[in-house]
Amino acid sequence: MRETLVDVGWGAVVTLALSVLPFSPVVGGAVAANRHGGGYAVGLAIGALAGVVAMVPLLGLFVPALYVAGRLGFGIPPGAPGYELFLAIVFALFLAYTVGLSALGGLGGAWASANTDWNLDPGRWL
Repeated sequence: MRETLVDVGWGAVVTLALSVLPFSPVVGGAVAANRHGGGYAVGLAIGALAGVVAMVPLLGLFVPALYVAGRLGFGIPPGAPGYELFLAIVFALFLAYTVGLSALGGLGGAWASANTDWNLDPGRWL
């Protein structure tokens, strides 16, 4: 259990460190799954968990940025009819991006662990 949490944490740290780059959750999920080992189902689960852990601090930046963007006139301004629906759609897309791409990266990390000799340990390069 402790190993799983450490691997998930490494995946989340990589996602956060590379968050200025597009599709960084794929790399974070791949690192977590590659460190953990196991089959494709385990890689999918470890990648998704890394995405959930990385999503928490990213939400701390995403929610205020969404509010400010609405106040500046981008999207739907707060208080407008349909604002709650807009927030639900944006949050669902954020969840799909962060957790979904991290799970997809977990599949790639499981594949890399089984079929290559790549060492994706972030302790080497972070």
